[in-house]
Amino acid sequence: MPHRKHTHRERLLVTGAILLVLLAAGVLLTGRIINRRAGQMSDRIVTEISESHCLLLQAELDRTEKILTASARFLGTHTDVSDRELRVLTSTLLEVDAKADAIWFAKPGDGLLRRYSRDGAFTTTGSGRIPKADSGIRSAIVEREGIRIWVLTCTVRNAAGQLRTCGVDYPLPKLYAYMTEKHPHSRSSAMLLDPHGVIVFHPDSLLLGQTLTDEASREAFRRATTTGRRVLTEAFSDYLGVEEQRIYYPIRLGSQCWVAGIGIPRLVIEQEIDDFHLYTILTALISVLLFAVLLVLAQRRWRREYALRRLSEQESAQLQLQQVIEQIDPHFLFNSLNSLYALIRCNPEQAREFTLTLSRVYRRVLERRKQILATLAEEIEFTWQYHSLQQIRFGESLELTTAIDPALRNRRIPAMSLQTLVENAVKHNRISTRNPLRIRIRTEGETLLIENNCTPRDNESPESLGVGLERIRSVYRFYTDQNISISIEQGLFRCRLPLLPEEQ
Repeated sequence: MPHRKHTHRERLLVTGAILLVLLAAGVLLTGRIINRRAGQMSDRIVTEISESHCLLLQAELDRTEKILTASARFLGTHTDVSDRELRVLTSTLLEVDAKADAIWFAKPGDGLLRRYSRDGAFTTTGSGRIPKADSGIRSAIVEREGIRIWVLTCTVRNAAGQLRTCGVDYPLPKLYAYMTEKHPHSRSSAMLLDPHGVIVFHPDSLLLGQTLTDEASREAFRRATTTGRRVLTEAFSDYLGVEEQRIYYPIRLGSQCWVAGIGIPRLVIEQEIDDFHLYTILTALISVLLFAVLLVLAQRRWRREYALRRLSEQESAQLQLQQVIEQIDPHFLFNSLNSLYALIRCNPEQAREFTLTLSRVYRRVLERRKQILATLAEEIEFTWQYHSLQQIRFGESLELTTAIDPALRNRRIPAMSLQTLVENAVKHNRISTRNPLRIRIRTEGETLLIENNCTPRDNESPESLGVGLERIRSVYRFYTDQNISISIEQGLFRCRLPLLPEEQ
């Protein structure tokens, strides 16, 4: 027994060590995969952040284009427009685009420009430089009273064929404040370049209205405008003083191609990757801890099961001894010999039959004295032999019927369990012509049901009824978690035995 315990413990330790090695190998392999794909993850982070910022810039340009085209459409469908109509139009359009400062209208050649500001002010000034009739939507950076202003203009013909020009003013300082407050917690920086490479928006307000200076940025700008595809570059941000990945996206404003430059500091990318590594390490540590806890619980469970199995083996040894003792029951022999003596005097022929049947029964008992489980077919056959012996004694007053599913004949039950139940029924019930004992044995699903009518004898000792049944219960406790079920209801004794699997 100690050798068996030592073997089980060694197997458990070896299995746990193998699983820990496999888990460690899995963690290392996962780490290598993470390191190998860190670059891909970096590109995805850059792409997702930059595309999100680019979409926001595109939405702002779309809003700008919307109010400019709405103004041009209004001029193109009206010949004479009053100041009141223009005030209503401009106040409505300025609510659409919060970054616009003013909308103005002019007739090319008359030298007058009517300007409607966000604060409601209306001024009429010299028209200054007004685009030609074939210019469409145009962009320019102008300076008024020391303030750089991004101006978008559009010239159209009305129904009378007259030229009309409208424009929208975006003071660069106000545009800078608007874009900065719009996304104050963004982890990326953005700059907006018009088709000529002039910086319309930049995190560094000192660069507003200037052109790109370094050759790498100008080359990326040209590639983005000519190919219409995004361009990824590595750059150093003079404004932030750190390395960054910068992506140039072509975006549209009317028929013009503008460029949005999105810069993402390397610190942001590295932080994302470090966080991912941290989560992976934490997941691995938690997995190892959970596995160790499960291993400890499994070992404790094994120890409990081992203790229960050892106890069951001790009970099994006691059961075998008890089985041998019960195989030659003195009370049963006494009744059988008395019956034989009476038959010899009154019916010698029946006495010879009784003797032969008794010898067959006890030969079978001696052959199976060390057997704990038997097939259902063997038990049914032995029970019929035992019944034939008892029927010589009780005649037609003892009746036995069986109904067994052929598919379950090789399933197993405790050896001599049916004989024990039949013997208990004979021993503890009155049997006479008026009170015949009817015993029925049949299969129901995965169980074997034994029934008999219950007519207890007078002064029956309840302790004697439980000896054989307790032996059957002990066998089931050793081989399975299932147990027998016993009930006595409305004068009917029922015992249900679970059918154990076939022998492999």
